[in-house]
Amino acid sequence: MVVGWSYIVVCRNCGYISAEKLPEKEAKALMHEHVGDGAHCSTGYVSLMKVRS
Repeated sequence: MVVGWSYIVVCRNCGYISAEKLPEKEAKALMHEHVGDGAHCSTGYVSLMKVRS
C-alpha cells in the first residue's frame, strides 16, 4: 500500500495552521507568503508538517 503525503503550514509564533493539505511546492509558497504578510513571523517560526493525504 502506498501512502500519499501532503503538507500543512504551521507557525509557532502566531499559532497559524493552514486549513488545506497541500503538495510540497504549494505549501512552501504558502509558508513564504505567511512570513511576508507583516505578522512579525520569521522563517524560524514557520515550518511544514507532513500529513497523510
